[in-house]
Amino acid sequence: NLPSSCPISVGQRLLIPYPTPTIPPPPTNTPLADIATKQACETVPITVQENDTLSSISLNYAVPMAAIKEFNGLTTDNVFLGQSLLVPLCMRAATPGPTPTATLPPPYPAPNLLLPADGAAFTLANDVVTLQWASVGTLRDVEAYQVIVEDVTASQTRRITDYVTDTKYIVPTSFRPRDNVAHVMRWWIIPVRQTGVDEQGQPIWVASGAASDKRVFTWVGVTVQGTPNP
Repeated sequence: NLPSSCPISVGQRLLIPYPTPTIPPPPTNTPLADIATKQACETVPITVQENDTLSSISLNYAVPMAAIKEFNGLTTDNVFLGQSLLVPLCMRAATPGPTPTATLPPPYPAPNLLLPADGAAFTLANDVVTLQWASVGTLRDVEAYQVIVEDVTASQTRRITDYVTDTKYIVPTSFRPRDNVAHVMRWWIIPVRQTGVDEQGQPIWVASGAASDKRVFTWVGVTVQGTPNP
């Protein structure tokens, strides 16, 4: 080693040592704080169903909309049919009063439709049309099946939306077509859960599971009138 004040001459040979390498710290499996928080949070995976909104999902799981948006990286309040989301249960809003012991169940699977078969035809001899589907499990007190039937042949689509706890539904005879055309009726089932009542005291329902496939049947309303003889 030479002091900084030591003179050197032209042609003098010097030995320059390599710098001492700095050993990097060993890798760690500890994730970053925000990633660790997400990994530790209990979540429920859901798929956005028809008529779902971010607001209804928030009410269904008691998780603030802002928390769902932040956890899923959403920039708007809009969600679309078939979109996959994770509901962060660890971000549920605080509930006043005693801490509830019950937790919201995971979403139900889509009901399996049984009868009538897709494309079945009902004539004047059929005064009653009964829709049947397989149970998705034991329903709780605030849960039901939403039954939707719509007449797609009518000039202005008519629709029935009803709620039952059984796995069958009798289509009201008042919904039967009133002309001699075979009307196409489309129907499907959605598991739902009541989250409260509106200002008129009517139940507020939100989807608690996936919607079933859609089926159709045809229904004739009245007898075809023959042409009178002169």
